[in-house]
This record gives sequence, structure tokens and C-alpha cells, in this order.
Amino acid sequence: MTNEHATPAFVEISLDNLVHNLHQVKSAVPSSLGIIAVVKDNAYGCGSVEIARSLEAHGVGFFAVAGGPEARALRAGGVRSPILLLGVAAARDIAWGADNGIHFSCTDLADLSAFIESGKTLLIHLNIDTGMGRLGLSASELSRAIDFLRCNPRLVCEGIYTHLAKADNPDTGAISRQLIHFRKAVNALRESAIRPPIVHYGNSAAIMRYPLEECTFVRPGISLYGCKPDPCQDFKLDLKPVLGLKSHIVKIKRVPAGTAVSYGGRYVTSADTTIATIAAGYGQGVPRALGGRGDVLAGGKRYGIAGTVTMDFIMIDTGPDPRVNVGDEAVIIGTQGPESISPDEVAAHCNTIAYEILCNISSTIDRFYLLDGAVVRFEPGRPF
Repeated sequence: MTNEHATPAFVEISLDNLVHNLHQVKSAVPSSLGIIAVVKDNAYGCGSVEIARSLEAHGVGFFAVAGGPEARALRAGGVRSPILLLGVAAARDIAWGADNGIHFSCTDLADLSAFIESGKTLLIHLNIDTGMGRLGLSASELSRAIDFLRCNPRLVCEGIYTHLAKADNPDTGAISRQLIHFRKAVNALRESAIRPPIVHYGNSAAIMRYPLEECTFVRPGISLYGCKPDPCQDFKLDLKPVLGLKSHIVKIKRVPAGTAVSYGGRYVTSADTTIATIAAGYGQGVPRALGGRGDVLAGGKRYGIAGTVTMDFIMIDTGPDPRVNVGDEAVIIGTQGPESISPDEVAAHCNTIAYEILCNISSTIDRFYLLDGAVVRFEPGRPF
């Protein structure tokens, strides 16, 4: 991608791959189940507004974000479907959200008091902690929440959900134990004549690994962006990465054998060779752990990253007879010719998950959104 406004490093977002992944998710679950698309944290670094717009245009009618500012950004960007706040809502977001189609999670008993203080009628989803140990109501708190709901009709219990902590692993029994606790919570509501129509715990891993017997909606996140919940495991969906991180070669120089490259001199050339410098580093989202482990695509070939990743640059050893030039595209994540490097591959090199790789792509980088091979939207990186 070249553009007179583009910075040396840039991001490409494939909306075609996004739609492909959506269809894969739909194919894995019963057609009766709705989809709550998780677009929190800027849609895992892919750009929440444009991602949500595209998903909305292809039939997704519910979105989930972490907090109020994200919901406001979606509304300002023209997204009209309901939005669920998964995190704790600030008072200003409750008052605004009640008038703007925002639905709220009850993650603690204190949330219920805050909801009532707003004076608004609110649609809420009860988050049940069944073993994640993060947010959510415990079994003892649930009974008090039920009493609160029965006394406050302005709080409409639209949904109930939990989060499965080990769904990305082969069944260890943990999921069964979590679902036992969750079913008890659902039954406790029903016994109190509270019947939320929306029940959801099907995250990406659960969609690909487990039956979703109680669910009326699924809640995919990472699968929509073309990555696996665990890069080192096999999952049944045919996913295509949505995000690509690319840059350009900015310098090429011949060096003799014995030349140390980058901080710490951890890479030393074994023969006369050529070092190419690429304008992207950990300041743009290239993990520092890729130094000496990961690859870059240039000229349609793979080259190992030579030495330590620096803040704004990485180097590759292109050999004594290089077939690359200054200005050539370099691909850190993405496809070039027959070769591809996925976020999952990068994550595996760094002993982490693709979530972290995607979320760490800097928002200062220009983003190009592609559909049918053409740029349909350009978003400049934010100012420093």
C-alpha cells in the first residue's frame, strides 16, 4: 500500500477476511443463535468503528465493548445496533447510555445501586463469576441481586452471562464445573420469575470446542479477527487474519563478516552480507521478543530479523546478493507473494497470544481498510 499521507509503517485491515471469519463463526453454531460481536479495545487493534460498521452491514445486530468511551465512539461513527458494556460503567456513561441504546453489565452489587441512582430505565446483563475470578457476581451475591431487581422494576434483566476461563484448552473438566455454577444462577433467576431472553457464554474458544446448550447468543472476539485463542493449538474454523502490519526498507548496506548488528551485538554476520533496515519497531507494535526469532517478508522471501528489535527499526540479513531495494515493502504481519506471516505465528514466537500482538499495534500508525482489493477507508494515525 502506498499513499502520499502514509507513514513508513502502516496497517492494512481486510474487511473481506472479516466477513469470511463471520461466516465461519455462523457456520459453527446453530442458526437460531444471535451474535454479540466483541469490538472492545479498538476491535483488538483493528479499528472498532469500521469493523462494527462492516459487521453491522452483514447482519450482526449486537456489539460488546469494555467501557463507555468505546460505546460513544461507535455511536459517533454511525453504529446503531445495541451495545453491551462489559466493564464497570461510570455515572456519566449510565445517564448517556440509557438514552443511546447502551446495555449494561452488572459485575458487582454496587453496580445496581449506581444504576438506580441514575433514575433511568436500564437494560442490564448479570455477569456471573463461575471461575474466572475477575468480574461478576458470586453465588451469594446473586441472591441479593435478585432481591434488588424484584424491588426495582426500572432495572430490566435482559441478559445473563459468564466467561469461560479455560475454553481454549482441551476439556479438563473446568468448563463443566463452570457451567454447573452458571446453570444454577440461571435457574435461580427463573425461580424468581426473572427470565432474561439473552444468555451468553460462547466466546471464540467455546464456539469452536463446546456445545452451547443454554446460549441464545454467542460472543465471538478473536475469531472474527482471524486468530486462534491459542496459537499453538488446532481449532476447527478456517480463519483468515484481518490485520496486516507493513513498512518499507529505508536503508541497505554491505557489511563484512564479523559485523555486530543492533543493540547488544547479539547478531554477528558470519560472512560478507547485506543488511536491510526496515522502518518499524516496538514503538509501532513489533514485539521486541521477535529479535533473532521472527521473520519479515521482503521481495517475496522470508528473512530472519537480525538482532534486537529497536524502537523504530528492525534489520534483516538479505545475504551477499540481495534482491531488495530501498523503498520495497516489508511485511511483519501479512502476505507477500506466496508467503504469509500471521499474528498467530508472531504470537507463538513470543510465547504469547494473538490478542496481545494485535492490541499492541500502535494507534499512531495509518490504517487502510480494504474491500475487494481496494482501499475503502483511510484513517490517519493519531498525533503524538
